[in-house]
Amino acid sequence: MNHSSLKPFTLNIQRALAVMCMAAPFVAHADEHATDLGTVGTQATVQGAAAGVQGAAAVAPTQTSLDATQPQSVISRSFIENSASPVSDFTAIAAIAPSVTGGISVNGPGLSEAKNGIRGFKDGEYNITWDGIPFGDTNGPTHHSTAYFPAQTIGSIVVDRGPGNASNIGNATFGGTIALFSRDLAKEQTFTPYFSIGSWNTRLTGVRFDSGALESLGDTTFAVNYQKETSDGYRTFSALQGENLNFKLQKAISDSTLLTVNTNYNKNYFYQPDKDNGLTTAQVATYGKNYALSDDPTKANYFGYNRTDKSTAMNYVRIQSDLGSGWAIDNNAYYYNYTNTTLASNSGNVPGVGSAKVKTAAGASVSGMPGYTKLNEYDVWGDIFKATKQLQSGLARAGVWYEKADTHRAQYDINLLNMAPSYADAAVPGLPAGVGSVGAGGINNVKFEQNSGWKQYQPFAEFEWAATKDLTVTPGLKYLSYNLNINAAVNQTDRIPQNVSKDYTATLPFLTANYKLNPVWSTYAQYAKGMLVPDISNYYSTNANATDISPQTSTNYQWGVVHKSERVIFDADAYYIDFANKIGVVPGSDANNPIYYNQGGVVYKGLESDVTYMIGSGFSVYANGSVNRAAAKDTGLQISGVPDTTSALGLLYTSGGWSSSLMYKRVGSTYALDNEGYKLDPYSTTNFNVGYTFAHPGLGAKRLKLQLGIFNLANNQDVISVKAKNTTVGSATYGQPNAADTFLFQPERSYMVSAKAEF
Repeated sequence: MNHSSLKPFTLNIQRALAVMCMAAPFVAHADEHATDLGTVGTQATVQGAAAGVQGAAAVAPTQTSLDATQPQSVISRSFIENSASPVSDFTAIAAIAPSVTGGISVNGPGLSEAKNGIRGFKDGEYNITWDGIPFGDTNGPTHHSTAYFPAQTIGSIVVDRGPGNASNIGNATFGGTIALFSRDLAKEQTFTPYFSIGSWNTRLTGVRFDSGALESLGDTTFAVNYQKETSDGYRTFSALQGENLNFKLQKAISDSTLLTVNTNYNKNYFYQPDKDNGLTTAQVATYGKNYALSDDPTKANYFGYNRTDKSTAMNYVRIQSDLGSGWAIDNNAYYYNYTNTTLASNSGNVPGVGSAKVKTAAGASVSGMPGYTKLNEYDVWGDIFKATKQLQSGLARAGVWYEKADTHRAQYDINLLNMAPSYADAAVPGLPAGVGSVGAGGINNVKFEQNSGWKQYQPFAEFEWAATKDLTVTPGLKYLSYNLNINAAVNQTDRIPQNVSKDYTATLPFLTANYKLNPVWSTYAQYAKGMLVPDISNYYSTNANATDISPQTSTNYQWGVVHKSERVIFDADAYYIDFANKIGVVPGSDANNPIYYNQGGVVYKGLESDVTYMIGSGFSVYANGSVNRAAAKDTGLQISGVPDTTSALGLLYTSGGWSSSLMYKRVGSTYALDNEGYKLDPYSTTNFNVGYTFAHPGLGAKRLKLQLGIFNLANNQDVISVKAKNTTVGSATYGQPNAADTFLFQPERSYMVSAKAEF
C-alpha cells in the first residue's frame, strides 16, 4: 500500500469547496467602522490571550483570560514546542491542566491512542473542536487522539471546564470542551525543516512553509506543513507510521471581509490489538509490562493479524465580514471524514493463544485462526452561521449550527490464515441462508452491517450586556433538535435487521457574568446547562423501538477569580454540577435485549487553581491542583473515573537562546468501577525539556533550534487502567482484585532529540 498517496487529499479539497458553494456565504460591504466579528465557542478567548503577551503570561503553561466566564486553561504554542514531545498528541498536551487526567499513551508519547478525562467526565462526555468545529466519531462522540491533528499542526489548546455560552456548540457540552486551534500564519516568509529521533527508533521528519503576505495576491498568506513519522513503539511488535499534510490560507476579500481556508489530511498505519485489555499480573511477570504482539504466525497475537489503516480529513471554508452599522457575520462551512479498516484476531493481545476452530460455508468445523475485519467510515457536513450586532448597551449574537452525518460500519468474521470467511455466527432471524452479498454461507459470518446517520440543528442567541464599564452579563438560550437513524441489515449486538429513527430535543439556558475588579483582577460566575446526545449503542437491542430517552443534562454552577500581572498569573474556581437524566436499563428488562430509560444522576463538585510566578533571571515556577468528587445521587458513593485530586508542578527557564522546563503531573486515586469499586493508586509522570536557539548559524538560516526531551524522567510504570473481573454489582466480591484482572501501564522513560531550522 502506498501510504504517501495524496489522492484522498485532493478529493477532500474538492468536497470542501462543494460545501462552501452550498453554504452560499454572504458578500459584505466595506465599512471603516469595524465591529466584533466574534467567533463560535472559545476562539475569541484564545486569540485574546495570545496577542502581545509579556511577563508571566508569556511562559505560563496554563492560564485563564481576565474575560473568562467559566474555568478554563489556555495552553500556548510555546508550551507545545518547549515542553511536549514532538510526536505528541493533543491529549498529552491538555493533560497538564487542572482536573484533566489521562493523556498517557501505552506505546510511548503520541505513539498510540490516549484519552483525557475532565473532572471525571470521560471522552465522549465533552466536546473536542478544531477552530470552533466540533468533531468526533458518529457512533458516539468519542475521539481518536492520533487521528486528524498531530502536535505540529496545533497552535494552541483551550480546556473549557463547563458548557460555555449559548454559542458554544457540540453534541457533548455536558462535560466541557477541549478546543484545538490551528497555528497562526507568519507575517514573513519562512521555510522550516525539522527532524526528531528518539527511543524505539522513533523518527519525525517534516517541513513547514509560510508564504508571508503576498502583495501580488492581495496580501494573501498561507502555510503548508507536511510531516512523516515512523516508530517501532514501546510495546512489542507495535510499529507504526503516519503522515500529515496541513494547509491554511487567509485572504482579505475586501477591507471588511476575511476568507480562511483550512484543510488537513492525516494517515496512520499501525500494529496493535483491537481488543487491548492489557495483561494479568502473572503475564506481566512472564512477558513484561510492554508485551502486546508477537512475531509468531502460529499465535493469534501475531502482529500481522492485528493491524489498522486509518485516514482522516478536516476541511473548512470560513467567511468573516463586517457589514457596517454594527453588524457582522461569521459563516464556517466544513466537511470531515474518517475511514478505519482494521484486521484483528479474536483473542487480542492474550499471550499463547494458537489456532482454533472456524466454520466453512458448508458448516464444517476446521482448524484456523478466528479473527475479523472491521470497517468504520463516516462523512460529516456542516455549517456554523452567526450574526452579531454591536449596540450601545452590548453585543447581541445569534446563529445556528446545522450538521449531517452518514456512517457505514461493518464487522465480518474471517479465518486469518487464508482470509476466507468464517461462518461461526448464528443465523440472523428473518433472513434465510444465502441472503446478502457474502456467498453461500449467508450472513452467518457478519457480526454487523450497519448504516446510520444524523441530522441536527442548534439555533442559539445571547447578549453580552455591558452593564457597567467593568461588568459584563451574558444571558443566552440554545435549542437542540437531533434525529438519529439506523438502517442495518444486521444491527450490532442484537444481530437482526433493524430500522430505527429517534428524535431528541433540549432547551438549554445560560447566564454568565464577568466583573473587572481592577486592571489585574477579575471574577466570574456561571449558570449553564450542558447536554449529551444519547449514544447509538442504546439501540443495539431488539427492544430499540421501545427505548424512549432524552439527552443527559448537566446544570453547572461555577465561580472563579483571575489575576494577571507582570510577575504573577493566578486563578481559582469552585464548581457544582448536577448531572440528570442518567441513562440506565429498565429494571426487569432482558439483560441481553435491554430497554433504556432516564434515571437518577450524579453530583460533581470541586476546587481548582493554578499559578505561575516569575522568580527572575529567566526562572519561573508553576503549580496547579484540584480536589474533585462525583457521587451518585441514589447511593452517595463515588463513581468511576473521577480522581480525588490532580496536581502539577513545574520549573521553567527562558533566557537568551535557552528554553527549558521540568514538568510534573500527578493524578490521584480513582475507582475503576462505580459505587467505589476497585480503587486504583495514583500515577504520575515527569518530563524534562531543554533547548537552545542559535541566531544566524550559517548556510542562510535565520535560526537553528536544538532540543532534548526526556519523558517519564522518573521511569514510573504505574497502572493507568484496569479491566476488572469482579464486576457483578451486589456480589460479595464486587470490585475486589482477581488474578484474572488485566492492566495497562505507563511506558518506561524515553527521549527525543530534535532540530529545527528557519530560513
